[in-house]
Amino acid sequence: MTGIHPSVASHRLNILPSSRPIQQKIIQDEVDKLLEAEFIREVEYPEWLANVVVVPKKEGKWRVCIDYTNLNNACPKYSFPLPRIDQIVDSTARQGMLSFLDAFSGYHQIPMGPDDEEKTTFIISHGLYCYKVMSFRLKNVDATNQRLMTKIFKPLVGRTVEVYIDDIVVKSRTRDEHALHLRELNPSKCAFGVSAGKFLGFMVSQRGIEVSPDQVKAVMETPPPRSKKELQRLTSKLVTLGRFIAQFTDELQPFFLMLRKADTTGWTNSCQSTFEKIKHYLTQPPILSSPFPREKLYIAVLFRCPTHKEQKPIYYVSRALANAETRYSKIEQTALALQVDGASRSSGSEIGLLLQSPTKEQLEQSNRLGFPASNNEVEYEAILSGLNLALALVVSKLRIYSNSQLVVRHVQEEYGAKDKRMARYLTKVRDTLQQLGKSTIEKIPRTDNVRADALAGIVASLPIKDVILLPIYVQTVPFIKEAPTCSTIKGSQKDGQEWKEVIARYLRTGSLPDEPKQAHKIRVQAARFTLIGEHLYKRSFIGPYLRGRSLAHRAHSRGYYWSTMKKDVAAYIKKCDKCQRHAPIPHPLAFCAMGVDIVGPLPVATAQKKFMLVATNYFSKWVEAEAYANIKDKDVTKFVITFRNFYSKLKIQNSYFTPRYPQINGQVEATNKTLVTALKKRLEQAKAKWVEELPGIGLPTIRTEAKGQSDGSMELERNLDWADEVGTLVLRKVFENTVERGAKKFQANWESPYIVTKASKSGAYHLQKLDGTPLLRPWNVSNLRQYYQ
Repeated sequence: MTGIHPSVASHRLNILPSSRPIQQKIIQDEVDKLLEAEFIREVEYPEWLANVVVVPKKEGKWRVCIDYTNLNNACPKYSFPLPRIDQIVDSTARQGMLSFLDAFSGYHQIPMGPDDEEKTTFIISHGLYCYKVMSFRLKNVDATNQRLMTKIFKPLVGRTVEVYIDDIVVKSRTRDEHALHLRELNPSKCAFGVSAGKFLGFMVSQRGIEVSPDQVKAVMETPPPRSKKELQRLTSKLVTLGRFIAQFTDELQPFFLMLRKADTTGWTNSCQSTFEKIKHYLTQPPILSSPFPREKLYIAVLFRCPTHKEQKPIYYVSRALANAETRYSKIEQTALALQVDGASRSSGSEIGLLLQSPTKEQLEQSNRLGFPASNNEVEYEAILSGLNLALALVVSKLRIYSNSQLVVRHVQEEYGAKDKRMARYLTKVRDTLQQLGKSTIEKIPRTDNVRADALAGIVASLPIKDVILLPIYVQTVPFIKEAPTCSTIKGSQKDGQEWKEVIARYLRTGSLPDEPKQAHKIRVQAARFTLIGEHLYKRSFIGPYLRGRSLAHRAHSRGYYWSTMKKDVAAYIKKCDKCQRHAPIPHPLAFCAMGVDIVGPLPVATAQKKFMLVATNYFSKWVEAEAYANIKDKDVTKFVITFRNFYSKLKIQNSYFTPRYPQINGQVEATNKTLVTALKKRLEQAKAKWVEELPGIGLPTIRTEAKGQSDGSMELERNLDWADEVGTLVLRKVFENTVERGAKKFQANWESPYIVTKASKSGAYHLQKLDGTPLLRPWNVSNLRQYYQ
């Protein structure tokens, strides 16, 4: 290409003689420093390449930056949460002593990933270099640095230290409490032991929070905008000062209206008057305060925090209605919204409340219930707690939102409250709603009620003793009064203990009444009882019912007989080794053990119910059953919690375990068959009505009698006769660690025998093996059984 001859035309730069190319020297000096500190290294074949940019700093110095625009566009956002500046500034204000810190080359303390080092390559006049440590201007570096600072200062954040990315402030009430252990910081960016200073764009001191003079100066020196871009810059400056300006949204309404226009060509008179009004207001801005914990606050048009001599505002809050909200009815614009949620868990019940004004001011509250309650009861408790909160704030118009369809339909009178307890809750809610002026209740999806759900969940995940900003209240009693759970029935009975005394007298002395029929009756009854000391026991609880009668009858039918036949047969059976080792494990007390099992699927009944959850008490054979549409883990947990709450009232400790095989849950399996058989006899052709027939099923239970407290205590304090004698042979219950390998279903229930070497009154017994080796720890008598040989 020939081109134009320079004598015809050429371009000249005409650089001023006073100008010097200092940027190259600044870049070279910065690169030398980074190489000396081993922050960068040279690269030969990079895949990514960025340019160097020099920008001025606030102190008059220069900063060398890398333009990572293309690299940043290829990186996804790292969503690590940054602290809220307002909360950090509020917690820093009104402190007696402050130290403002800025870590020296804080970003350069974090290494780059080995695979990502060469991706940070930048080019200068004499080479290519990449960062070995984290560089400025990279995407997500603020989040990475904040995560590091949060880990380092986690025990101190919120107490004595506040951190925002690389800005650190140490705060103390007095000079004696102030931290002095600061290391390797930039002195030009630190202010040690001062009572006031600039932090995150605000001036914080013991007086409170003030506007930064630099921000006020920037607004004062801003000329009237001539384009939409300049108006956006001015508006962004004013938004940072929004917490200091009363009715901020109304004041900046002309600016917002102009920004909505597609083309902003002129600065109107209303905008200029608003701008002048704001500048005049900023000449004497208010001093905001930060409340101390448990300090009395006032809720009005604005929040005010009282001091000894004056009241200072905490925060100016303002909000304009959105375009759709301006078309709301008057009640929708003025009514408060109450979102409630309740959760019933195995660890307890929790409530979350969110009260929100039409201008989006929010009041949050979390409650922990100190009493057992079902999920529906917790939902009712949540609504009643929210209504009481609204009444305390003298709310006249309220819209209630809940994700419980049952409770909402109850209040809307679409469903009837069949349960007596639900009916009492419904009556209480309606009485409370009458105290409000106008109110409505609606059901919302759980996805739209996440705030209230989170407030309810935070009670379970956060211990009460932890220091948090959200108050957690403990509600000890329900809003409805407890109905009596039983009625007292009085009746006359002539000497109810007489039959026991007659049997005990016969067993003790052999005396019988003169009437033959009555004497025969007493003999028959006494055969089922035995007398140990002064206490009468039923024989069915101490061994097999037959006691060898069938074996004695078999010998007698073959022509053998002797006077002590039955006694000898009973002694022979008692010494049977296999019988003793495979004897069933007894359940000697009520609620000693309960089994739970699932029956189904059954014919689909009302509400799509097709499963039955059955629980059986192993001692009394008492059965509890409930129908479900689908049985999930939460349904089983809720079903079991009912028994757990019942046990806790009786101060009974309980534990849960999964059987190794179905046969270990045999009592429940037998109960299931009995229930199904009883239902078959009732249903006939209407198989789907088994849910209605279930409550009417009557199953026989072992008749038990409650003993007086003194009698029961005496029985519990009695030691077994065999356990009082050292040298008695006993069997021990088989546990997981003593299971015979490979036995599986043929595993014996008892193992050993062992010898009793020492007995204590508390029911613990020391044992040793037959070869004399002692066991490491004592065993409770409930895990032992006498061995006969």
